[in-house]
Amino acid sequence: MIRQRVWQPEYWGFVVVAVMSWLIIYGCLATSVPHARVDITDRDAVVGTWAPEPEGVWSNGDTHITVPYFVELPWRSVAITWRRPLDTTITARLEIGTQVLAVTPVPQWRTLHLLVPTNQTMLIMQSPTTQLQGDRREFGAFIGDVTVTALQLPWWYLLVWMIDLGLLVVVLGLLLGRSQWLGLGIYGLICLIYCVMIYQESQSGFANLSLWLDRGGRYASLLGLGWWAWRQRQQPAVSPDTAPKGRRFGLDVLRAIAVMCVVVAHFTPLVFVEWSSNRDIFRWLVYLGAVGVDIFFALSGYLIGGILLRTLARMYDFAVVSRFWMRRWLRTLPAAYVSAVVMWAIAPPLDVYDYLASIFFVGTINPYHISKEIPFWWSLGAEEVFYVLFPLLIYLFFKKLPQYRAFAAAIILVAVVSIINRLVIPQIIEQLYWKSIDFLIYARLDSMIWGVLVAWVRIARPAWFARVAQYGYAPGVALLWCGVMLSLDRYRWPLITVLFGHMFITIGAALILPAIEALTTLGWRLLDRVVAWIALISYSLYLYHVMMAIFLERAFYPATTWPILGALFCGYIALTFGAAALSYYLVEAPVLRWRNRVYPE
Repeated sequence: MIRQRVWQPEYWGFVVVAVMSWLIIYGCLATSVPHARVDITDRDAVVGTWAPEPEGVWSNGDTHITVPYFVELPWRSVAITWRRPLDTTITARLEIGTQVLAVTPVPQWRTLHLLVPTNQTMLIMQSPTTQLQGDRREFGAFIGDVTVTALQLPWWYLLVWMIDLGLLVVVLGLLLGRSQWLGLGIYGLICLIYCVMIYQESQSGFANLSLWLDRGGRYASLLGLGWWAWRQRQQPAVSPDTAPKGRRFGLDVLRAIAVMCVVVAHFTPLVFVEWSSNRDIFRWLVYLGAVGVDIFFALSGYLIGGILLRTLARMYDFAVVSRFWMRRWLRTLPAAYVSAVVMWAIAPPLDVYDYLASIFFVGTINPYHISKEIPFWWSLGAEEVFYVLFPLLIYLFFKKLPQYRAFAAAIILVAVVSIINRLVIPQIIEQLYWKSIDFLIYARLDSMIWGVLVAWVRIARPAWFARVAQYGYAPGVALLWCGVMLSLDRYRWPLITVLFGHMFITIGAALILPAIEALTTLGWRLLDRVVAWIALISYSLYLYHVMMAIFLERAFYPATTWPILGALFCGYIALTFGAAALSYYLVEAPVLRWRNRVYPE
């Protein structure tokens, strides 16, 4: 009997999205700015001119013109139109790189045509100056416009380039191809973002390639996503327990990964100064911490959502809400404030007001001034506000709505208000301060909501939860990767990154949760125990790691050689884990045991 493969609708959807993406990529490449005119009134593009006139601008004798950049082209044709001041005999000199053209302009307009290599991006016009009657300013040549024409690429080169850029689309399709409609939706979203990015770059001649678009970023993404696609095909289908009891090893793995991302990221003050000043290296290190925090948010929302859903039927009683608050505060605040006191002995704060603002969770309210003392407490503040606000909203909605609708209304309100804040704040503050939005508590509360939604699916729709565990893992990885790429390149798309960068990471982590929760071992018992222990003390690691980095930086300064870097890193890890272990066994565990006796869940 011959088995015939049945193509389901979502498979055709993947094919259609991939073909459309390639057509868009080819169209962008084929039409990438063949003709561009430099706006001579643009002070960013033309430096060294007087106020513009209807026909052009006067140069001041030393004018620099930025020529548009076309990264894949060997030459560009440049035409510059200019003339000398009337009744003068000045001689202007035009320079492009090492090429010097001595030209004696005439009173009439003159256009000079040049071939400029791609690596030359500056056109310099120098000339003696003269004064015009009734004007004290010194005037050089008069410039009309500058036109840059990109030489057309042969069709076969465009085809090779299209395949090079489109490989990412193919690998994404392989990764998401078995994820049914969920994978198709995320595949279409990521392809749309990627195509818009290519279109945007085509308008500037692909002058500022980075991450997805430069070959290093594309090939690294291809390798990483390709490995995930291969791993996914080797894994059997997941059958999660929809009502697990006790501590879950899979969540411990995710918790350990997240906290180690944060710990490694905050080692940056001790690395080589050259690394810290290198934007590409520095952002990869620093944004490890952002990824770790976003994973923590998704995980926290998942666990807190489960706790609230188990008591949802009794949320009409304010005593249930207050008991929840007491349990969460006893879980988080005693260890946190003990670490804040220990900090005065290990790494005393330099700004007491910033320190007090941080420990009272008000250090990230003003986007123009984010507290510089223990700044990582902003994420703890976001969780504390969520712990207070979310169950209180459920309690208030419970008075008017059935229990699940009250729960849904609280989810929608928190998510919508946070997203609106991220939409509105960039409109009222300068772009220089947009990066502060990442730390504003009231603009990040939706980060926990996605985990809460997965917890709701587990309890209210177990069949859906099983399907998310089976089909959501690959889409979660892809969406998390997309969020990381956007965050790493926030200067290219600042507004889109503010709105969606961290949201994609948290949604991706939330989609991974059902599948990874079913994990029972990493295949090596010793490794399992190490990971479980790191997860056990992860909160104390979070509280003490920055303190140890500051202590080592003040004592030894950043590394200057590789042996010093290795010694600082080993010392940092040893001090952090030592302090975290003491904090857990002497503070966290005793308080938790007392809490469970006095305030049982």
